[in-house]
Amino acid sequence: MEAEGGGGISLEWNAPWTTVVPNSMREEITMRKSMSSIGRVSAVFALLLTMIVAAGAGSFAHASAQDAGTITTRARFVQADTSLSKVEVFINNDGKLDEFEYGSTSDWIDIDPGSTRLTVTADRAGFNYVIYDGVYPILAGNDYQFVITDALMLSSVVDRSNLGDNESRVRVLQASVDLPAVSVVATGDNTDLATQLIYGMESDYTVVAPGTYDIQVNAAGTGQAIFTASGITLEPNMVYDLVIMGAVDNADKPLTITPLGDETVENVGGATPEATPAATPTS
Repeated sequence: MEAEGGGGISLEWNAPWTTVVPNSMREEITMRKSMSSIGRVSAVFALLLTMIVAAGAGSFAHASAQDAGTITTRARFVQADTSLSKVEVFINNDGKLDEFEYGSTSDWIDIDPGSTRLTVTADRAGFNYVIYDGVYPILAGNDYQFVITDALMLSSVVDRSNLGDNESRVRVLQASVDLPAVSVVATGDNTDLATQLIYGMESDYTVVAPGTYDIQVNAAGTGQAIFTASGITLEPNMVYDLVIMGAVDNADKPLTITPLGDETVENVGGATPEATPAATPTS
């Protein structure tokens, strides 16, 4: 299976994960599903606040590494809404993605900085109703990531600043409304990639050694395993978002991790001094 990262880089991973959900979680999962429609009502406000915070955190890291004449501003989208098979995505009322299926990741799309309207509609026969509609402050030179989920559209800025030749940068996004707070561990040396990560949140970035990893998602607090995604490959001088998505007891859309990768800005020469890796691969 392959997912396209930025700059034509391919990610390859196997998907022999297992899902074990304790009975004690199922009441909480049912409640989360019943509240997902309420979450859509406040989605625009949450998105706007998230974008302002994310833009402020990473606004200049990308732009400063490029000439003013070559600055590009980009967005990519992930369809992780388990309640819908296909959606349409519009940027400033211009259709960009049609029949965008669950589990798909778009290519990077060039966008203009400034106030940008994003609209997502359900793609179905007949009336395509609006799911999300909001205006976002887009800063020049950033790479924006939007994950469409059951109750919210999650947004973040991708940190593509330079890394050493033997480093990869990893962040975890929790996009499954079914799950309670989770901890995420790279098995092998049991490096924590995320702790107490609730739905709609993202971890800090962690620098790890390139290689192939098994990523285990546990219930926060108890440490009980929920599922494991095996064989996720991280390449050197790349930045990754590991998106937790899917639903419990859903054979068509099971719990999984979707890795999204892209090259760092200064990927040609100019390597920085190597840091001590925070994790080592399983193979």
